[in-house]
Amino acid sequence: MRTLSYPKFRLTHDEQEDLLTESLPWSEAVSVVEPPVIPECRDPADRAFLRLALVGKADGLVTGDDDLITLAPEFAVPILDPASLRARLLSTSRSH
Repeated sequence: MRTLSYPKFRLTHDEQEDLLTESLPWSEAVSVVEPPVIPECRDPADRAFLRLALVGKADGLVTGDDDLITLAPEFAVPILDPASLRARLLSTSRSH
């Protein structure tokens, strides 16, 4: 919720609520009991996202955060910026 309220997204409160309502059925709760080993990252607040991606066996981690994107070559889960995700999704939809 906090992230959706960032000014860069320019989402109204109603748009934030709609987005959450639409995405919740596709969401899964993940508990990190034993934190996995993750690469060092510049922003300590990003560690939670890396741990969740590994423990939740994510197909990818989509972010615009350069601190996370720089870790892509050494991280087990693909780290994609939004443009890369879009290209991947378009490529997948064209091949089916």
